Amino acid sequence: KDHRDAMKKAAQSEKEFVGAGQKVGLEIWRVENRRTENDTPDFGVKRWPKEEYGQFYDGDSYIVLNTYIPPDAETGKPKKDGSLAWDVHFWLGKDTSIDERGVAAYKTVELDDLLDDGPVQHRETMGNESPLFQSYFKTLGLTYLSGGIESGFRKVKPEEYEPRLLHIRRAKRSTKATQVECSIKAMNQGDCFILDTGRKLYKYMGPSASPFEKSYVAHMIHNLKESRLGKSRVVNINDDEDFWQIVGGSESEVPSADEGNKKLADADRRVDKKEVKMFRISDASGKLTFTAIDQADENGYLMSQLDSDDVFVVDTQVLIFIWRGKGATKQEKSKAWKLVDQYINENNISNTVPVTVLDEGKISTVFKNAFVNSKKK
Repeated sequence: KDHRDAMKKAAQSEKEFVGAGQKVGLEIWRVENRRTENDTPDFGVKRWPKEEYGQFYDGDSYIVLNTYIPPDAETGKPKKDGSLAWDVHFWLGKDTSIDERGVAAYKTVELDDLLDDGPVQHRETMGNESPLFQSYFKTLGLTYLSGGIESGFRKVKPEEYEPRLLHIRRAKRSTKATQVECSIKAMNQGDCFILDTGRKLYKYMGPSASPFEKSYVAHMIHNLKESRLGKSRVVNINDDEDFWQIVGGSESEVPSADEGNKKLADADRRVDKKEVKMFRISDASGKLTFTAIDQADENGYLMSQLDSDDVFVVDTQVLIFIWRGKGATKQEKSKAWKLVDQYINENNISNTVPVTVLDEGKISTVFKNAFVNSKKK
């Protein structure tokens, strides 16, 4: 208990976390390198402006906290006793530095300490976010921008703003906008594109683009205009030659949907119980071990195979869970992330696979669906 109190006290010293998780809604922080007067690294976190929620730079790392009212176990309706529940995610851009990745992970644990170990922890990677993470941005949309925050609209003079070409594509039941090379070669007739020059916003609607993509463009254009307080205006590409000059071509030169490597929207991968793998992390023998567990049923694992005294790694082939029993030792819990990273590397699993930490007693439908029986542990 003394150790836990010390950890919470340390977390309370982070000014950016003041008030975190106290009311229902979404909160986002960006990891930043403040630099000291001697120009040495001084990493910390800073709250991300609400008007930019949904925008993530591929060179940065972020922490996303969702606070909600948990459902009643019997009725399924939100509880009325004033209790709150949380999911905390650390999101890693594809070009984020090793230092920033480490700070994001550490600060996520710190936020967990601040909320008395209440949150379920998740690691998210750019382009491979979990369905839960994506659900937060159904209205705002997910947008990936190149570089870091310093290249943003508010950080440079209008004449110095570098044009950005955003590629809007729907895949796996999710529509996202990704910054691509500002060239006609990066375009295709099967998707939609937004050219953002700062003062002007252009939209290209591919003839074969889906209604979801077209709707997303309209929504995103609206959000960009609103966030810039009238400093940007929408221009029709047929009324302004700048669009084609900037991308370096003409409308007839836009590659076809096939040439643009159009990927048809496909269904989300579902968890196949027979493909699930489970491992036990234990130091009961005096040495920390990572041991494969055999399935107890011909159709998969049973929830009853989980042991409160240890930590278990459950690989669903879609995402990985770290399940922490109430009686697990401090070493078993603290070494779990490292062992999971080792498992990912040794088995040639993509390092973009989402990883979620789930403490015993917490509810996760996806986790429950990885087992044959539905009895909660």
